[in-house]
Amino acid sequence: MSQPQARMAPPTIPFERPEFETRPSEKTDIEAGEVKEPVVADNASSIEQGAGVTKIESLYLVFGKGWKLWLLWGSIALVCYVYTLSNSTTYTYASFATSSYSEHTIIGTISVVTGIMAGVSQPFIAKMADLLSRPFALSLAVFFYTLGFILVASSRTVQAVVAGQVIYTLGTSGITQVTGILIADITSLQWRGAVIGAYSLPWVLNAFVAGYITEGISAFSNDGWRWGYGMFCILVPVCIAPSLVVLFWGHHRAKKLGALSLASSSYAREAVLKGTERRSLLENVKYYWSQIDAFGLLLIGFAFVCLLAPATLSTTAKGGYTNPSLIAMYCVGGVLAIAFMVWEFRFAAHPIMPRRVMNRTFLCCIAIDFLYYFTGYLTDTYYLSWVYIIKPGWSARDYTYFSNILTVGLCGFAVLSGLIQRYTHRYKMLQIAGLVIRVIAEGINFLAVNGNQSDAVLIVSRVLVSIGGAITVTSTLVATQGSVPHADMALAVAILNLCTQLGGSIASAISGAVWNKQVPMRLERYLGDIYNETQRAEIFGSILVARATEPHDLIVRAYTESLYGLFLAALVVCFLALVAGCLTVDFYLGKAHNTIEPHKEIVLRSKEETADEVIAARAREAEERARRQVQGAN
Repeated sequence: MSQPQARMAPPTIPFERPEFETRPSEKTDIEAGEVKEPVVADNASSIEQGAGVTKIESLYLVFGKGWKLWLLWGSIALVCYVYTLSNSTTYTYASFATSSYSEHTIIGTISVVTGIMAGVSQPFIAKMADLLSRPFALSLAVFFYTLGFILVASSRTVQAVVAGQVIYTLGTSGITQVTGILIADITSLQWRGAVIGAYSLPWVLNAFVAGYITEGISAFSNDGWRWGYGMFCILVPVCIAPSLVVLFWGHHRAKKLGALSLASSSYAREAVLKGTERRSLLENVKYYWSQIDAFGLLLIGFAFVCLLAPATLSTTAKGGYTNPSLIAMYCVGGVLAIAFMVWEFRFAAHPIMPRRVMNRTFLCCIAIDFLYYFTGYLTDTYYLSWVYIIKPGWSARDYTYFSNILTVGLCGFAVLSGLIQRYTHRYKMLQIAGLVIRVIAEGINFLAVNGNQSDAVLIVSRVLVSIGGAITVTSTLVATQGSVPHADMALAVAILNLCTQLGGSIASAISGAVWNKQVPMRLERYLGDIYNETQRAEIFGSILVARATEPHDLIVRAYTESLYGLFLAALVVCFLALVAGCLTVDFYLGKAHNTIEPHKEIVLRSKEETADEVIAARAREAEERARRQVQGAN
C-alpha cells in the first residue's frame, strides 16, 4: 500500500461549501442513500465550532494544491518517523531502567500511573487543540516529552525514573493525539483508515533500526539505557519543529487574508465586532478552565490513581493491604470517584463526555477499545519480561526484534485494513474479523503459558495479536471519527482514548498485583531450598538476574505459572469485545469528512481559487453577511 499511497495526491483540508457552490454532478452520501441512520444528537450542528477547528479548516484556503500542501504532509511524516524511532527503542528500556535500581517490580505501578495520565490528558490536549490551535497543543506535548526524557536520563533514583515517565507520558500521548487529529482533519472517511495506517509505517523500518541502536549503546547494561533516553531529548524537538513552523505560518497567513471568516461564521462575526469589549486575563483563565473541565479531569485522575495504584504496591508496602496508607488511598479514591460522577452530571458546564456525542456506534467503539486495552495490558504488562527470562538463548538484538513484532504487525496490517475500507466503503465486517482473529491469538497465547513455549508459538501468537489489533483499532477509530461532526471529533477521540487508557490501567493494576504476589510465592516454592529470602528478592527484583539464575527450568516454571490466570482471563474477555462489534452501525465511508456533515467534503482546490485576492474578496463578502446579520439581530 505504501507505494500506491505515495503516488497519490495528498488529501486536503475540509472546506464547508455554501449551498450555491455545490456542483450539480456531485451527490453526497446521504443523497445516494448510503448512510443508514443518523448517529448523533439533533443539536450537534448547533455547537459552535472552536477556534482550533476553524484554523485547521482555513489552511485549505492558503495551501491549496502544490508545494505548500506537500510541505505540510512532509512535516507530519517527519514527526511520525522520529516519534516512532523514539518509541521503538525506549519501549524496551523501562525494564532495564528499573532493574538497574533492583526495583523491576515497580513496572506495574508505572504502567498504572502512566496509563491514567495518558488517558486523563487526552481531553485536555483535545480541548487545547480545539480552543486554541493544533500547533499550540503539539508544542505543549513536545515540552512535556522533552522534560520527562531529561528526568529519566539523568535519574539517580527509581523515583526519578517514575516521575520522568509520568511526565513524558503526557508528551507522548499528546504528540500521538495531535498528529492523529491532524490526519483526521485533512482526510476523507474513505481514505482515513489507509492514511492512519500509512502514518504508522515508520514503525516497520524503525523496528529493524532499533535493534542496532539498542545494541550499539549497550542499552541492556546498567547505565546504557540512559543514552537511549537522552538522545531523543534533542532529536524529537528538532524534528517536530518544521511541522510547527508550517502550521503556525499557515494560521498566520489565513488570519492575515481573512480565511478564518470563510471557515467559520463565528469568526466573521468576531471580525465585525472587533473593537468591542473583550475578556480580561482572569476571565480567559476561568473560560478555559471551564471549557476543558479541568476540575473533572483532576477528580477522575486522582480517583483512579488512588483506586488502582495500591494493587501494585501491596507486596512492597509493610503489612500489604492492611497498610494504613493503602487503606486511605482506597477510601479517598472512592470518595473522589463519587464526586466526579456528581460533578459531571450535575455541575460541569462542559462535561468530559457531553451527551451530544453519545451515539450507538461511538459507545460500542468505547466498549471495544476498552476491552482491547484491558486484555492487552492484562497480559502485556510483564509479557516481555517473561519472554526475556524464558529465552536466555536470545541475543539482545533477537529480543528487540521480538519486542517489535507487535508494532510492525499493527502498522503493516493497519495499512491493509485501511485499503480494504477504501475500496469497500465499509468497516463493520472488517472490524468483526479483527476481533475474531484477536480471540484466536489469545488462545495461542494461553497455549504458551500451558507449557508450549517454542519460538514458533510465541512468534505466531504475537503476529496474530498484531493482525487482530491493527484491524480492530483502525476500524474503531474511523467509526468514532465518522460518527460525530468535525467540531466534536477531537473530543470524541479523546474520550475514546481516555476510556481505553483507563481499561489498560485497570488491567495493569490487576497484572501488577498478580505478578507481585504470585512470582515471589512460586520462587519460594520451587527455589526455597536453594536460595534464601534475600537471594530470591534479588532474583525477583531484576529480570537480568532471573535470566541468569540456575536451575533455570525452575525459574521458568515459577514465572510461567504466575501468569496463567492472566492469560486465561484475557481469552475470556476477548469474546465480550466481539459482542460489542456486532452492534455498531455500518455507515458508508465516502468523500465527506464525517457522516453528520456531508457538505464538508475533502476536495482539492485550484491555484486560482486559493489566490490571495480571491480569498480576501470572499472574506469581505463573508464579513459583510455577518455585519448584516448582526445589524438585523439588533
